[in-house]
Amino acid sequence: MSFLNKFQYHYHSKQLDELFNSESYLELLSYLEKLPNDKKTFHDLSFKYVNHAIHSLTDDVSNKKIIWINSFLNEDKKYVLSFLESYLSNFDPLKQTIKSYQDEIDKILLKSEKVDLNTLINHSYFFQWMIINKHKSPYKFISNNLPFFSTEKNFNFSKPNITQAYVYIINHPYEVYKFIKRKNNNDQEIARNIFLNLDHKASLQQHTNISFYLSKKGWHVNTQSWTDANVINSLKGKIISKKELQDNSYDVLSSIILHLIQSGVDMDLNYDLIDNFIKKNPLIHDDLNDEISSKERKFLDKYVQDILDSYDTL
Repeated sequence: MSFLNKFQYHYHSKQLDELFNSESYLELLSYLEKLPNDKKTFHDLSFKYVNHAIHSLTDDVSNKKIIWINSFLNEDKKYVLSFLESYLSNFDPLKQTIKSYQDEIDKILLKSEKVDLNTLINHSYFFQWMIINKHKSPYKFISNNLPFFSTEKNFNFSKPNITQAYVYIINHPYEVYKFIKRKNNNDQEIARNIFLNLDHKASLQQHTNISFYLSKKGWHVNTQSWTDANVINSLKGKIISKKELQDNSYDVLSSIILHLIQSGVDMDLNYDLIDNFIKKNPLIHDDLNDEISSKERKFLDKYVQDILDSYDTL
């Protein structure tokens, strides 16, 4: 760190310490947003103060927020992501490419690092604060396949003061399992392990700067976390089934836009845009005719039956 950077860091840190000690967290975050265009100073001071400040606040922390598009398999949300990018392109302030959460984190950290689940839990609010401050759009759409988490100290995956809404695309567990098995040479043991995360191991994802060691948990854990009533209510969630999306694309895509508008996103509901997208991009139904044995079903049902009983549209 250069002399000038050290001077700026310590000068601003002194001002922020006073706000922190007096629990003036909104003023603290506002001060951070007004810092000179010094990426390192902003990054380091945000890392020092933001997690606790956002955790302690119920008020909105910024005039920008995140909208999450979630699913267990990335493949299950591709069509929705493509639709949203197309739809948002018609509204200048919202126009954007929707990247994964890991991609967005990779862009905001200043040096090569290893990020595991503990790091993500401990610094989740910091990551999201940095992401929304990096982008100009009032709503940053992010693709995510990680489960919602909540710690004993009430540090959550996200909070209403940084998240505007979310959509969760749920696919039938048998279809998800068959897709995973097909990608792994029809090996049942590997498919079961990936589908249910039986070995509790994290997978490595190497990005430009960051090495991620993260686990999506099992399908059942991931799905239960985002379909939990408290999470849906607090973060304005909408659950859609992939089968409904395939059978009634127009109605489901319209309902997603309506949900975002009702959640406070400033955009219009334009049925022509939705209709035109579907005509140009007809949703091809998955053709997974692979059979799974009664023994496989019996094994899977121990983990997924409660969810199946709750969603008759799967």
